[in-house]
Amino acid sequence: MKRIGVLLLGLFIWWNGLAQETATPDNGQCKTLLSIAHEFVKAKNYEEAYPNWQKLHENCPGYHKAIYIDGVKIYQWMIKNEKDSAKKKELAEKMVKLYDERIKHFPEDAPKALHNKGVMMTIYKVGTPEELYETLNKVFTSHPEEFTHPKAFLGLFKALVSRYKKGEITLEELFEKYDELTDLLDQTIEKQTKKMEELQAKKEAGTITSKEERKLKVYTKNIPAMDKVYALMDKELGELGTCETLVPFYSKNFEANKNDAVWLKRAAKRLASKDCTKGNLFKNIVEALHNIEPSATSAQFLAIRYRKAGNLSKAVSYYQEALHLETDAYKKAGILYSMAVIAKKQGNKSKARSLALEALKYKPSMGAAYLLIAGLYASSANECGNTTFEKTAVYWKAAEMARKAASVDPTVKSKALKAAAAYEKRAPSKKEIFLEGMAGKTVSFNKCWIGGSVRVPSN
Repeated sequence: MKRIGVLLLGLFIWWNGLAQETATPDNGQCKTLLSIAHEFVKAKNYEEAYPNWQKLHENCPGYHKAIYIDGVKIYQWMIKNEKDSAKKKELAEKMVKLYDERIKHFPEDAPKALHNKGVMMTIYKVGTPEELYETLNKVFTSHPEEFTHPKAFLGLFKALVSRYKKGEITLEELFEKYDELTDLLDQTIEKQTKKMEELQAKKEAGTITSKEERKLKVYTKNIPAMDKVYALMDKELGELGTCETLVPFYSKNFEANKNDAVWLKRAAKRLASKDCTKGNLFKNIVEALHNIEPSATSAQFLAIRYRKAGNLSKAVSYYQEALHLETDAYKKAGILYSMAVIAKKQGNKSKARSLALEALKYKPSMGAAYLLIAGLYASSANECGNTTFEKTAVYWKAAEMARKAASVDPTVKSKALKAAAAYEKRAPSKKEIFLEGMAGKTVSFNKCWIGGSVRVPSN
C-alpha cells in the first residue's frame, strides 16, 4: 500500500507540474495528454474530456490533428448543453476558431478543415455572409471533391444571395454560381448513390462488413439531405427563381448567348425545372442548343418541350433519340422513367412497367420507378381477378412495390411507406381473409397483364 501511495504522489506531482509549466511539454507528455483526452472523447464523456483536452490544446497545439477533431466534438456537446444563447454563440465562435488553428499547424488539412469550418459557420450562424462566402468558396473553387456536406452547398448559396441583395454581384453572376453549385450537387449525389447501391447489393448478398454497414447508414442518411438542398436553394432565391424573373432575364440574354452551348444548357435546365416552358423562349433555347450541339441533353429538352405542349408522340421520339445518344447509366434511367410516365398517361400499363423495369436496370435505387409500378398495379384492381377478394388482392402487389421503393431509395422512403400502408388498407381485411379461407394461400394474376402472384398474409 505504501508503494502505491508513493506512485500516486509521484503522478500527482508530475501532473501538477505539467499544469503549471509554461514551456511546451515533451512528446511523451503530449502523448499521455492526448491519450487521456481522446479516450474520454471516444467514450463520449465530454465533461471529463474537456479539462484534459484544454491542457493538451494549450500546451501541445501542434502535436496531433486529433486535438482539433476532438475539440470540435467537445464544443458541440458544450453548445448542445448550454442554455444561455450568448454563451452558446461564444462557444460556437471558439469552436470555429479551432479550424483556423488546425490549418496553421496542419496546412495539408486546409481543404477539409475549411469545408468543415464553413459547415459549422452555417449550422451555428457564426461570422458574416462575407466570411462564410470566403471560407466556402475557397474549397468550392479549388477542391470541389471536398465539398460534400449539404450545409456547405446551402451555406455558400445563402452567402451568394446575401451578396446579390447588397449589390456586390449581378443576377447573372448569382445564377452562374447557382448552376455551378447544382452541377456539383448532381455529381455528388450520383457518386454517393452509386456507392450506396454497391453496399445495398452486398447487404442483400450477405457479404457486407460491419464497417460497410456503417457507411451504408451514412449514405442512407446523407443522400436525402443532399436531395433537399435543391428545394432549399430555390427557397433562398424566392422571387428571383420564378418564371416572372427568369423569362425576362433569359430573354434579354438569349441573343448574346444563342451560340453558347453551356449558357443554353443551363438556361434550359433552369426553365424546365421551374416549369417555365410556355411561350417561345424555352422553344428557342432548346432548338438553338440542339442545332449547335445535338446531344442526349438537348434531345431531352426537346422532349420536355413537346410533352408540355401535349404532343406525346413527338416527345417520345426525342426521348428515344436521347436514349440512343446517352452513355451515362443514371441518365439513361431518367430518360426511361420519363418514357414510362408517358406510357402510363397513354394508358399502356404493360409498356409503362417494362420501361420502369428497364430504368431500374440502369439505376437499381430509383424508388420513383418502383412507385410508378405500384401505382400501375393499384389502378388495375378492378381488371385482375374474378372475385372481389382476387381483385383487391392486387393492392398487396402494389404495396410490395412501394415497400421495395422505400428499401432502395432513402429520398422517397417516407412517401413510399405511406403509399404501402394506404395500399394495404385497400387490400382484403383479416376478417375477409378468414371468411374466404385464404390465409397463407397464393392469388395468381396470370390472366391479367400484371402476371405473377401474391401470397396472402397468414396473420
